[in-house]
Amino acid sequence: MSTPDEVDFIEKKNYKGGLLSLNPRRINVVEITHVYANVETNLIGQVLLTGLDQVAKFKEVRKYCNRGLEIATKHVSLFSKILTDDAIPVPMPSDLVVSNSTVSPFSDKLIMFHTSLLIQSSTSNYATAAAASLRTDIAATYASATAEVTSYANDRINIMIDNSWLEEPPQIINPKH
Repeated sequence: MSTPDEVDFIEKKNYKGGLLSLNPRRINVVEITHVYANVETNLIGQVLLTGLDQVAKFKEVRKYCNRGLEIATKHVSLFSKILTDDAIPVPMPSDLVVSNSTVSPFSDKLIMFHTSLLIQSSTSNYATAAAASLRTDIAATYASATAEVTSYANDRINIMIDNSWLEEPPQIINPKH
């Protein structure tokens, strides 16, 4: 990327086009930053979920981690395509590898807590990226990805409730009682 010598201002409303546009404008630097970061975080999520799936004791937790891995892989593809459509290099998977151990250093309850942190991070990252994207097709991609992650989060809550792992947070006092 080159550093501009002067400030340019957006003059046409079609700058934000992309959702229905056959020829959307090229991705800007702010959008690249967010897309790139979301590819990287999903690549890390793939490695973490692979390891958690490998060591979880309960079948439903393994299945849940595997589903998260599938979602992370799908999101890497979605976001990578945005970059490759403009001939921008895509982050490569890291050299992190999962050992072949099946001995868990964590309880399944803690594994579910870790997936909760991944979900919260993804939701926050996607919302920030959608708000920063001036191209509507990119913002729509984040909205779709957020909906998928939200559905995944709901299933996590159900698993945790079914196994009595979800502690109720402190509640406000009801003044009417």
